[in-house]
Amino acid sequence: MLPMFDLKSTALLIIDFQADYFHGGAIHVTGAAEVQPKAQQVLATARTAGLPIIHTKEVHRKEMVDFGRELDGAEPVHCLETWAGTDFHPDFSPRDGEFAIAKRRYSAFFATDLDLLLRGLGIKTLVIMGTLTNVCVHYTAVDAHQHDYHFYVIEDCCMGSDWDAHWAALKSMAYLQQKSRLTHHEFIEAMSRLTQGVAN
Repeated sequence: MLPMFDLKSTALLIIDFQADYFHGGAIHVTGAAEVQPKAQQVLATARTAGLPIIHTKEVHRKEMVDFGRELDGAEPVHCLETWAGTDFHPDFSPRDGEFAIAKRRYSAFFATDLDLLLRGLGIKTLVIMGTLTNVCVHYTAVDAHQHDYHFYVIEDCCMGSDWDAHWAALKSMAYLQQKSRLTHHEFIEAMSRLTQGVAN
């Protein structure tokens, strides 16, 4: 069963669709080629439906003073402000009227004004796609849940560090909120029904 979105209180949140993730940057991702055309369809659908659209990108100062403990694990130095690949992928660059948030850590809620923006927009539900499923997408979904937002993750529009991590993260997110996983086709169909209903 498709979710019943409210166009007035739902936003599309695009996590870190930055050029390097699609073009073989410092961090390996799985599924970029498959995700890109599907995510473009989702973005076009959200724009047509008039949903608020929020783009995040992870960016670190060239002095690397704001990584915290991000380099404790498997990730190398990434997303430095001086790297061209840190910018948004051209197919996912914010348009006028859309919102961009730079973040220093994995969660889009951590030390940003995302929560303030969402409350100002009257948003109660987030539809999320992005990079990495098992890191920034997962941590953002967890924080959305802890801030009492409803969330949905478009599972075939997310790229993980590997497939096992991708599917495990989706399972963990669904543990927090039942039926929180969507495909891009399901999102597009749900939006189509809503916009047709508005038109009628």
